[in-house]
Amino acid sequence: MCDACSRPIRSDIIYKEKGKMSSFLYIAGGVLVSFAVTVIITLLRRYRRTHYEIPARDVSKGHRWCKTEMFSRPTYCNISGESIIHGAFCDSCGICIEARLIKQANKTFPCKSLASKEDTVKHVWIHGNLPLCSRCCICNEACGVLPQLSGFRCCWCMRCVHENCKSKLSVDCDLGRYKTMIVPPNCIQLKWVGFKGRKHLVVGNVRQPLIKDWSPVIIVGNRKSGNNDGEHILQTFRGIFNPAQVLDLHDLKPECGLEWCHLLPDVKCRVLVCGGDGSIGWVLSAIDNLKLKNPPYVGVLPLGTGNDLSRVLGWGIGYTGDVDVTHILDQLQHAQPVQLDRWKVEVVKETPFGLPRRKKVLVMNAYASIGVDALLAFNFHRDRKRQPFLFSSRMINKFWYFTYGTKDVMERECKNLHKKIKVELDGVPITLPELEGVVVLNINSWAAGCQPWSLGGGGDGTESKFNDGVLEVMGVYSSFHMAQMQVGLADPLRLGRARKVKILLQNGSAPVQVDGEPWEQKPGEITITFHNQATMLADLNK
Repeated sequence: MCDACSRPIRSDIIYKEKGKMSSFLYIAGGVLVSFAVTVIITLLRRYRRTHYEIPARDVSKGHRWCKTEMFSRPTYCNISGESIIHGAFCDSCGICIEARLIKQANKTFPCKSLASKEDTVKHVWIHGNLPLCSRCCICNEACGVLPQLSGFRCCWCMRCVHENCKSKLSVDCDLGRYKTMIVPPNCIQLKWVGFKGRKHLVVGNVRQPLIKDWSPVIIVGNRKSGNNDGEHILQTFRGIFNPAQVLDLHDLKPECGLEWCHLLPDVKCRVLVCGGDGSIGWVLSAIDNLKLKNPPYVGVLPLGTGNDLSRVLGWGIGYTGDVDVTHILDQLQHAQPVQLDRWKVEVVKETPFGLPRRKKVLVMNAYASIGVDALLAFNFHRDRKRQPFLFSSRMINKFWYFTYGTKDVMERECKNLHKKIKVELDGVPITLPELEGVVVLNINSWAAGCQPWSLGGGGDGTESKFNDGVLEVMGVYSSFHMAQMQVGLADPLRLGRARKVKILLQNGSAPVQVDGEPWEQKPGEITITFHNQATMLADLNK
């Protein structure tokens, strides 16, 4: 035997080799775990970009109370039966009580359920406090007129009935005149999500009910809109629909409401946006981002100041104070789908020393402008952000716009704008006269209802449409010229029509706005091209 074979193997070498192998395994394991966690996080983020949660209230914890300093009609407490002037009401089922009896009411009266395991929907009767001029659905006599809790109202179908007539009705509810818009509670399954301490209910699954022409309506709005009129409107819709169909954009993203389209991929949903042109644009952009298989129709309940998009779609100039929601829903039932052109606005800012240029991409639904029109919007938004209490209603907001316009008549901050900008329509440069603003129109409504392309003569007779793939471009001489157009005393400076508009800003900055969102633009290039079309609901019966 050779010395090499008979030499004993040193144990310290074995331990070193095992240590190296263990370290390698630890490192490899750590890398694999890190890779797996990264993949999982990426998949979760990708899922969250296309799937959101529809929050659902846990009705077992009580009602959704809204306190009021004064009820708008004679009201009686559902617990004591006494007449009350102020107190609290549930905006889901409609019971009214004294504020001190909230805990007792939560134990005594069940609220309208968001989900149910029943095969059919049952009537949920609320005693007394019926709407004015209510009539019994059985005998057609006046109902709820006694100075006490009298009559019953179902918070699903909205039918009213005398106590003596109630036994003649079936226990099953057909959801009433708006059944094609309501998601029945027996078609919804809720689920708990989240970790311990942060668990909450969401809508987990929805099935299509056996209702002819069923097309559910999703209500999205901001309770702060329209001098807080949005809150009253959302409360009213919760009383008519399943409360899970009503989402507040003050707390949630519009994608949460659009999750209904994922849960019902084979059903055409309708989205009613309660707000101004900005809220509509937010919802339409969310529909774009989600790339929905079956995108919804979008209707409008106007609560903004200008509401130009709402005007051309036939939804009116705006609502303030008490809103007849049933009238809006009747309009929605007869509304027809139309296509609305949407335009991509690319803003490229010039940078020094040949550095890569910064690009901002926006989407335009109504109009964009540079110059005096954008200046008024810029001043309005700047001051409203500083002192919001001074901009508390649509009438006051219009007064502020008038003030800014009058001020600019004297100051003329956008004087000689034509020397700062160059405009191209479909690649053809145009010669600009002396002016203070350029407006690019997708719809024939601008500055809270003015229809500039239809004013006076001088045009080529081509009608402005919101679905023809063509933009109208006009010039504005001054803020005084804007005021003249709004009362029909002047025509716009028609610069032309185009499918592509390019504005080159040189020699200083200028105010720019897109759909009422203004900013101060440094030298750069603004290009407007076709983006896509959105399916809107228009009231063509007006």
